[in-house]
Amino acid sequence: MLEGLRLLWDKGYRQVELECDNAILVKIILVGEAFDSHFMELRAIHKMIQRNWGIRIRHIPRAHNAIANFMAKHALQVSHVS
Repeated sequence: MLEGLRLLWDKGYRQVELECDNAILVKIILVGEAFDSHFMELRAIHKMIQRNWGIRIRHIPRAHNAIANFMAKHALQVSHVS
């Protein structure tokens, strides 16, 4: 998630919808617990979402994201064959 946020910011995107299949991570971020986390990555995510941009974060159950997961795995396999 952190790398995705950095990439989006660096590319100039300022209106973002971020979907994540990790319900606990989404809750930690939305409730604001990432700010106090002992994990450096969670604090960095918190800092990223505090920047001047419109960002919506929501949980998408892994089962609902099956097509995207399939496409990502297939793309990885194809890139390793090439």
